[in-house]
Amino acid sequence: MGSSFCVNSLLTQGGDSSGTDSTLRAAAVFFGRWLVIAAAAAVVIWAAARLLVVVLPLALAILLASLLRPFVAALSRRGMPLGAATAIVMLTGLVAVTAVLLFVVVSVLNNVDVLAGHLTTSVQVARDWAVHGPLRLAPEQLAGVQQQLVEWLSSNRRQLTQQALTTTSTMGTLLTGALLTMFALVFFLYQGPQLWTAACRLVPASQRSRIVEAGRRSFRSLTGFMRATAVVAAADAVGIGLGLVVVGVPLAGPITALVFLSGFLPVVGALVSGLIAVLVAAVTRGLIAAVIVLVVVVAVQQLEGNVLQPWLLGDAVRIHPVAIVFGVTAGSTLAGVSGALLAVPLMTTVHTAVTTWTQPQPDGAEESDGAHAAEGVPRHAGS
Repeated sequence: MGSSFCVNSLLTQGGDSSGTDSTLRAAAVFFGRWLVIAAAAAVVIWAAARLLVVVLPLALAILLASLLRPFVAALSRRGMPLGAATAIVMLTGLVAVTAVLLFVVVSVLNNVDVLAGHLTTSVQVARDWAVHGPLRLAPEQLAGVQQQLVEWLSSNRRQLTQQALTTTSTMGTLLTGALLTMFALVFFLYQGPQLWTAACRLVPASQRSRIVEAGRRSFRSLTGFMRATAVVAAADAVGIGLGLVVVGVPLAGPITALVFLSGFLPVVGALVSGLIAVLVAAVTRGLIAAVIVLVVVVAVQQLEGNVLQPWLLGDAVRIHPVAIVFGVTAGSTLAGVSGALLAVPLMTTVHTAVTTWTQPQPDGAEESDGAHAAEGVPRHAGS
């Protein structure tokens, strides 16, 4: 009886060892795959960070193509040649963006003196409040703060000059990026499906159908995201702009345009544009007007976050808000404002591509799509 107990114990131990080995083997395979994916992602991020001058224009061109491609397709369906439709959409978009930027710059320059006068008055009111209000600060203390500010500006004049020169070189880089973006956008609008089909020829034929479908669905999702974002940004601009006009805040037009443009920058854009609107109202119309504008901004943003975004972006962006916030933070850390702008579209595209890649395909679909890709004729090329 004792010998049988020992045999049973050895068999049990052997079984447990086999189960443990299989568990460890499965865990090793699982983590090994994720380590390879993480390493590949790190290499891609490193290469993109080293080639931002090229990567950012290409990414911006893809975003603009997703926003403008439906207009090109609509004109083409009405019988207009594809080249003419591309040229009309490009010129119209360029004129619209240039007009908005010129309107903002010219309006701000024309009202600099007015803003300076209001700012001087606001500073004087704040000084009087600090001296005669609850703080009861001595005028000598405020004078000392002013003297320290002057000394700081004098001691850091060289650094400020260097930053101005750096800004000048940055403007040259921005101009180069803008030209590259426009150059790539022309071809994305004119030959986007053909370019994607040609790129898919580089992958093995056995996986080509999944790549083609993932790219097609990702671009469709990106188009829906950009279209919904534009509608939400326009709604924000109209709501906040009407509030500024009713309150009588100067520069209501430029601030409205700024609200619309910042609407394409998730989370941070709405916060910055709303803060600017409140500050301008506080400087030019006083504290009560600033509180009214703050209420308008909060109400509009609540309407956007609880009604418009779930309604318009629900199908286009199925990403949790926590992931969006951390994605925007990571993007801004890696590439500044451009990274914050591209974070959510990139997450949307990657999410759609991975979802499509992991979906099972029906029998025969792979051969059919592979034939389409090999022949250079993508399905739904006009989408």
